[in-house]
Amino acid sequence: MIRDYLYDRIPLILLFYGNSFLIILVAVLTIHFADADSVATNMIYLLVLTTFFLLIGLVIDFMRRKALLKRIAKMKNQPYISDEARKLSVTPAPNNETAHLLTLIQRAEDHFEQQIETYDAERRQHDVFINQWVHHMKTPMSVISLLTQEGKNQFNDARVKELLNDIHDENDRFRHGLELMLHLARLDHFSLDLHAEQVDLHLIVRDVINEEKRQFIRKKLYPEVTIAADEPMVYSDSKWLRVILHQLLLNALRYSHANEGNKIHFHVSRTGENTTLFVEDHGIGIPAHDTPRIFEPFYTGDNGRKKSESTGMGLYLARTIASKLGHSLTAESTEGEGTTMRLEFQTRTL
Repeated sequence: MIRDYLYDRIPLILLFYGNSFLIILVAVLTIHFADADSVATNMIYLLVLTTFFLLIGLVIDFMRRKALLKRIAKMKNQPYISDEARKLSVTPAPNNETAHLLTLIQRAEDHFEQQIETYDAERRQHDVFINQWVHHMKTPMSVISLLTQEGKNQFNDARVKELLNDIHDENDRFRHGLELMLHLARLDHFSLDLHAEQVDLHLIVRDVINEEKRQFIRKKLYPEVTIAADEPMVYSDSKWLRVILHQLLLNALRYSHANEGNKIHFHVSRTGENTTLFVEDHGIGIPAHDTPRIFEPFYTGDNGRKKSESTGMGLYLARTIASKLGHSLTAESTEGEGTTMRLEFQTRTL
């Protein structure tokens, strides 16, 4: 360690002794040929000489470090420095000390890359497991749905039908949870499953409502769609847009007052090149202190504590997908009166 330290500073040691030798030589000559004028002149000469050797030392040191300093300066302006760090490791080192530091940087870079690769492999394995598990669960879920439907057709007893309806409702909750989990797992690969196209809002809203028509019937709620069939198309991805609208509808159904004949209203407003889809319910509304956080993951707020099936992930999923599609999702709500979700499309967002 000491040897490397001294070796790196050989030029500095040589410069010091060379400069000291010249200073001593000039001092001896000054004393030998001393007079008032020559002393002042020689002192100035010593200062100039010392400065000259200092500049030579600085220039030599800078030239040795120039490549390294240039690479470091370039790294400071890069948002992602991993590639530059690799280039830094092969930059000629001006001395042993810097060479050791560059070696440590490279070892740290290799270690972090190995950790990232391990994490990515584990995450991919987890995603595969989630997808397979969800698809395996869909089979018994479908069987339960068919069995409850057959049971209602075979039995006339009101209590049996009520029990089968409860089983069917719980099965629907299970289905919604599986779909939510599957969509969340696919967010990491969103760009691979994206198809930009013109979408008919009237048609897609109708399809989403039909998927949940049993809930409307059971809760005695009514969908109201005032979107004209000839409404201009919007640019989006129909598959992912269905996921957004499905989450907004489930939220409206969950927090609307059941058995009161309330409506869930879908309508469109156009302003210039922008189209906004509104989903309005007349349910329990959202407390003012919860509204800014309803799109955060796992945040359920006061209403979530009242509804055991709330996960706090539905609106997070909806806004995340909307953002990736280039849309804007916001909410307005008054506690005790209802909630309005606003999904805004631009003319071209994808």
